[in-house]
This record gives sequence, structure tokens and C-alpha cells, in this order.
Amino acid sequence: MRHRILYLVILMAILLVIFYSPLTSYLLKDFITFKLEKALDMDIVFGTVRVKMPAQLTVSDIKAMDKNGLALTSERAYLRLDPAKLFKARFVLNCDFQNVVLKSGLKDSFNKLLKPFGVPAQNNYDLDSITGVITVSKGLMSITDLKGAGKDFRFTGNFTKFGDKKIDYELDFGINSRLIAADQEQAKALLGGEAKDGWYSIKLSLKGDPHRPSSISFSSGGIKLEVKPVDKPLPK
Repeated sequence: MRHRILYLVILMAILLVIFYSPLTSYLLKDFITFKLEKALDMDIVFGTVRVKMPAQLTVSDIKAMDKNGLALTSERAYLRLDPAKLFKARFVLNCDFQNVVLKSGLKDSFNKLLKPFGVPAQNNYDLDSITGVITVSKGLMSITDLKGAGKDFRFTGNFTKFGDKKIDYELDFGINSRLIAADQEQAKALLGGEAKDGWYSIKLSLKGDPHRPSSISFSSGGIKLEVKPVDKPLPK
């Protein structure tokens, strides 16, 4: 019993030294940056960084690049690591990105997704905030409690990427009704008729290989559509 208490005291002392060492702020920034890049599959550059111990960063001028170029910028972000989860081999990061702009490949993906619903192609997608919790463990990356809010678009959902690159996500996407032209009757029908409180809502779900998903479902208003893969070519 005495030995356990002694070991616990020594461990706590080591943690205090680690977390409050001047060197730790640099290591913490690099560690969080590295994990974010691996989780999101992007190159990330931070501007000014302020560290609040034991494990919180306030970052300005964030830039994230994917293979298509500059994918995301954020004026300010608050990132809080959960140190206790590291002892269980889990990286858990609470994220709060402010004044976010989605560009490049992300922008193109949203344009393709929203085109059938009568939304004109956007040069960029501007959001007031994006928040969520990123968790990385062996063979798994997930984003839970994902929320995005802006004057024209908003979304909530969860996302999981497995070690074999398969994904599982559910997204509830909101579109401001002012973006849908009055003469877009077909798009409005697909969106479920009249907007509720000035917003149309689309629920999307995708499972499996993102290039050949095992399941895709969509619902809006009273419409629900689910697509399953076809193992054999359809007869001519």
C-alpha cells in the first residue's frame, strides 16, 4: 500500500514537472499539430499560439492544406487536450474554430453535394464557428458533437474513419431558404416543400468505402432515399 502511494506521488510530481515546464508549451503545440494533421489528413500551419497549462492552446490565423490546396482557414481556434486519456492510448481534443472559411477541395465537395438542391455554387463557404471533439485511438479516428454555424449554412453530425480507410458519417445539413430561387420548384420538392423557420434541412448518411460506399441514405422533409450497392451489373 505504501509503495502504491509513493508511486502515485512520484507520478503526479513527474506530470506537474512535464506540464508546467517551459519546454512543454512547444512540445504541446507540436504534438497537437501532428495529431491534427494525421487525423484530418491535411498540412496545418498555426499563426500565433498561446498556451494555457496544462493542455490548452489559443491559436490565431490557422491554415489547413489538402492535396487540392488551401482547404480551410480559421481566424482563431481554442484547442483543449484531455491529458488523462493519453494514459489510455487515446488522443482526445476539444476543438472550437472561429470565423472559418472552407475552400478548395472542401468547397468543391459541398458544391457537388448541394447542387441538386438548387444551391448555387459558392466561391467559399463562410461559417461563424465549427466545434467538435476529435478522438484518435488505435485504428480509429472520430469527430463527435460536430457543429458548424453560419448565416447561410449550418450542420451537425458525427464522423468516423477506420484503419482500413472506410468511413461512417451522419450529417444534418441546414440551408438558408434565401439561397433557393423562387422558381426552383423541383429543388424545393426535393427539399421537402416549405422551409421551416427560414431553413431547409437535409440528413445524409454514408458508410463504407467513400469511393464505393456500402450504404448511402438521404432524407429531407417527408422524402427518404436509401441506396444500396449492387454486387452484379444491372441487366441491360
